[in-house]
Amino acid sequence: MNRFRRRVYIKPTPTDLRKGLNGLYGLVVNTPQTDILRGDVFVFLNRRRTLVKTLLWDGTGFRLTIKILSRGRFADLFRLEEKKFIAVSSQGLEYLLSGEPLHRVFRPK
Repeated sequence: MNRFRRRVYIKPTPTDLRKGLNGLYGLVVNTPQTDILRGDVFVFLNRRRTLVKTLLWDGTGFRLTIKILSRGRFADLFRLEEKKFIAVSSQGLEYLLSGEPLHRVFRPK
């Protein structure tokens, strides 16, 4: 899979991150217009915005990664009213994981 062609989707509402791979996969497959088997990256945040999980298919299996901030919080996406995933660029994911604000990196649908 070409990692530069992956689309990134962030769930803008809090997710119970006690869910493992199967629980997060269930959230993804029930979302229209997304295809995890294409190599898209799906990002989930906890309510406090201190923990992020990413889920993707790398061609041979699912990869689940976790990032926990030692201090501070990730960008506040919970003000968005959407219940489904929002698409961002790969740069948007890098900004999110680095703690940068995302107001300029959202792609319109």
